[in-house]
Amino acid sequence: MTRCQAQDGTTLIEAMIAIGLLATAAVSLAALTSIAIRSSTSARDRSVSTVLALQKMEQLTRRPAALAASPFDAVWRDVAGFFESVDASGRATTLPPAGGRRVYVRRWAVVPFPLDANLLALSVSVGCCRHDGGSGDSCHDPATMATLATIRSRTAW
Repeated sequence: MTRCQAQDGTTLIEAMIAIGLLATAAVSLAALTSIAIRSSTSARDRSVSTVLALQKMEQLTRRPAALAASPFDAVWRDVAGFFESVDASGRATTLPPAGGRRVYVRRWAVVPFPLDANLLALSVSVGCCRHDGGSGDSCHDPATMATLATIRSRTAW
């Protein structure tokens, strides 16, 4: 009577299953990395938008008596004298962005209260503009928008 000896090692099927599991893990990791990079970019754009909004709000609240009234919706559309395109440092620039730079559109509204013209509602909204290369610029991405609002008096602080 002859006995079969056990063979050590792996079979081809086991090796293929292991390679398939490794490939699935690698693809999943690549997808997670892509999502993390997009989230990080969006968070950076929102942080810069917030800083730019704070800068403009401070500028507006320095001399409230000198502020001209704007349309109530100036914070959501381009109204002459109440919007500007700036880079991440707050320096004036133009649209569309050149050379892959990020451009932020900063809009603000100064609206007097109907019952007391000395009270002003100040709003500032900043968003990152992305040039998509075809259909134009997108400056209304909620993921990168920062909006601030306050109420100030023209005469007393």
